[in-house]
Amino acid sequence: MKTKKVKKKKLNIARTLVVILFIYIIICLGLYIYKAPIVHYEITGNDLVSDAEILRSLNLTDYPSYVSINTKKSARKLEKNPLIKTAKVSYGWNFYIHIDISENKPMFIVKPLNKICLSDGTLIDYTDEYINIPTLLNQPTEEVLALLAKGLSEVDPGVLYTISEIEYRPSYSKDNKVIDANRFLLSMKDKNLVYITAKNAKVLNLYLDIIATKQLTFNATFFLDSEDTNATVKKNSTTTAASTTTSTKKTTKKTTTTKKKTT
Repeated sequence: MKTKKVKKKKLNIARTLVVILFIYIIICLGLYIYKAPIVHYEITGNDLVSDAEILRSLNLTDYPSYVSINTKKSARKLEKNPLIKTAKVSYGWNFYIHIDISENKPMFIVKPLNKICLSDGTLIDYTDEYINIPTLLNQPTEEVLALLAKGLSEVDPGVLYTISEIEYRPSYSKDNKVIDANRFLLSMKDKNLVYITAKNAKVLNLYLDIIATKQLTFNATFFLDSEDTNATVKKNSTTTAASTTTSTKKTTKKTTTTKKKTT
């Protein structure tokens, strides 16, 4: 029988060197990426919480390694701050880290509790930095409080700034049964009064347009607490600023009597 000769393959030195060089480049690139620090942070959506505070809370002030950032864990850590509603942390090109924030904005001061109510109904301690928000004079239930905060969060900031004080004013029927437990009376900085419901607080976005359209020359009470977007407006009473009805002056006719002279 004839035996076949097995040809020995010669080592292709050039190809081997290319493979080794490729592996070396991959390893070096991996080590570079692993050790490379973050170059830049891009933070969006924050107004109440500063960039510095966000970076401090995540221990990012020293620009750590880019790949050492756990994005989901970082987002959850940020959301522990009551002023942050949602947070999203993601990687960007060129060793950038993107942090997108949705904030829980302070809506009003709850005077009986000396607390600040945020847009999701959360209460935090009062500080002087929130002096430009309205004051709620009395305290409804937690459910109604949260509903009001959520409703006002849908109102334009420019309109919110015109609110001075808020009073919980549920409406009652003649037999003293609650008609609307979500009703509030707003005292505006322009001396007008506005009734709203917590569920429909976003109707306040029409307030400035109503003022401009009606061209009022007197302080009035606006009834925006119904589903009808057409505001009912009544002139404020001269006796009390919180009156819900127009004061009417009664005119009395004076009768003159003539005395007849007797001669």
